[in-house]
Parts: sequence; structure tokens; C-alpha cells
Amino acid sequence: MAKKLAIPWELKHDWAMRGWASSHRGYLYANRKKYGPAAALDLFERAQKIDERVKNFANAILTIFNLKGNDCETIGEILDIWDELTGTEAGLLKRSKIINRRKVTKCPLETGYEDISDWSLSFFDIMGKIVNPKVILERPKGMCAGDPYCEYVWRLQEKTSNEVTVKTTVKKMKIPWELKYNFAMKGWTSNHKSWLYALREKYGALEAIRMYETFNEMGDRIKNIANTIRTIFKLEGNDCETIGKCWDIWHELAGQDTNILERSKTINRWRIIKCPFQTEYKDISDWCNRFDHVIGSTINPNATWEMITCMCAGDPYCECVVKLEE
Repeated sequence: MAKKLAIPWELKHDWAMRGWASSHRGYLYANRKKYGPAAALDLFERAQKIDERVKNFANAILTIFNLKGNDCETIGEILDIWDELTGTEAGLLKRSKIINRRKVTKCPLETGYEDISDWSLSFFDIMGKIVNPKVILERPKGMCAGDPYCEYVWRLQEKTSNEVTVKTTVKKMKIPWELKYNFAMKGWTSNHKSWLYALREKYGALEAIRMYETFNEMGDRIKNIANTIRTIFKLEGNDCETIGKCWDIWHELAGQDTNILERSKTINRWRIIKCPFQTEYKDISDWCNRFDHVIGSTINPNATWEMITCMCAGDPYCECVVKLEE
């Protein structure tokens, strides 16, 4: 087993949230570019329905934090926790049992296109209906739609002229960084898998892999991951030992369990026995082969990459080899 690295949970959380946000935006942008905004939103909704992704998030918060109500105050409590877990900055405008109105001024999942801004309505509507199926969500303003902030309103009855506000301040939640990291990683991996599954379901396996490549190419996403690791952890070489060190850090950040089989300046061979990004369909198993190849070639363009076995393809572990000619 590879030696665990002493990486602070706060750094790991921030890394996971950036991965989640990048994956979320990347797929929306890539699908919008190729299929148009309506199809992109349709795929987003399909991805949410696969494995009941958002329901699982909401139910996990309800269980972990022992929230038992079924009104707008409980919805507000879920969102307070959501803000702290994800790094969202929001202010409370109104909260009672029948209404929860909030203003979001910073959101790591914000997108930049008005014609796909409805993704957030879909997402938060599901979250509210876990608490009470009768809740109605409105979004008078949205940063994704070009407004300076987002305003969301959850209601359990029609608008009235004398709505009572019970609470307008929120106490900061004290949530351990390890829990926040685990939540962010689940969001990232769930987002990754559900998009691949939704694309496979609608357009087939080959198109799912092509779209994965397209969204990774937008802004040189994978290259940026490799270069960020090199900068933060001061990896200055360009041989297989440096590539191996980069992967050691990636494995620790991503929650993968690995064994190093061979390492020198000319070869790095390792085995992955646990991976949170593992997918279930053999016909889309090639996604990680493409990801890993870019990581190695970013450090050294002459590096050759081979995946000998792959869990996503049905093998009991992944075995990977990076080589440089002597």
C-alpha cells in the first residue's frame, strides 16, 4: 500500500469542490455547445435521476444532522448545512414554517450561460421536495441568468400580505473538514458518473466517451489539474519518479487506495484497488485511460501510458504503467 500523505483536510476539501464545480460546469458547457441548451438541461435532469443523486444528498444531510421536520424551516436548515459543506455564501431574508427565502452571493457551482441557468431550479426543487413534496420553489433572480445574486423562495402555501418572519440570521455551522471533504468528493464522483451514464443512456457509449473528451479539453482541464499539483507540491522533475509522485498526491486527494509495484526515473507501475470514480459500464471504461494519459504527458510529452487492467472494465483492480525510454 502506498504511504499516506499528510495533506490537510481543508486543502483536500477545496480540491474536491473545485473538481466537482469544474466537472459540473464542463459537462453543461460541452453539452450546450454540441446539442443546444434544451438538450443540456435534459441531460442534467437525467443525470440527477440516475441513482436519485440529489435525493441521496438531501437524505444524507437529514440523517447525519438529525433533521426531522417537514416544513420550510427544515429546508432552510438543510441549505445552511449545504452552504457550509460546499463553500456557498448566502444570507437569510425570511424563514418560517411556511416560507424560506434566501439570497446567494457566492456559489462554486455557478455557470455563465443564461439559457442553461435553470439547472439550479431543478437541483434545489428536488432538495426541497425531499422534505415536503408540496413545497413550491421560485427563483426571482439567478447569477447564472446574469443577475448579481441568486434569490430562492420555497413556500408551503400561497403568497400572503402578512407573511411572518421568524428568523433572519443563521448561526455558522461547525462541520469538520474531513466530513466536508467526504461530502465534496461524493458530489464530484456522483456528478462524474451520472453524466457519463446519462450520455450513454441517451446517445450511446461512444458518444459518452467523446463528450468526456470534449469537456476535458475545454480550458485544458486535465492539464490544469496536473500543473496545479506540480505547483502546490513543488514537483520540479519530468521523469517517471515525478509522474509517480504526482499520482501519489492525486490518489490521496481523490481517496484512492493504491499499491506501488515499480518506480524509477524510467518507469512507474502501480495498482489501484479502490477508486471512488469507478463506473459500472464496460463500454465507457475508457474514460480513465484518457484522463491518466493526459496527466503523464503534461509532465513529460514523451511518456507512454498503458492500462493493463481496469476495474471499470470488470477487472478486480486497475494496473497502470508509465514509461520513458532510457
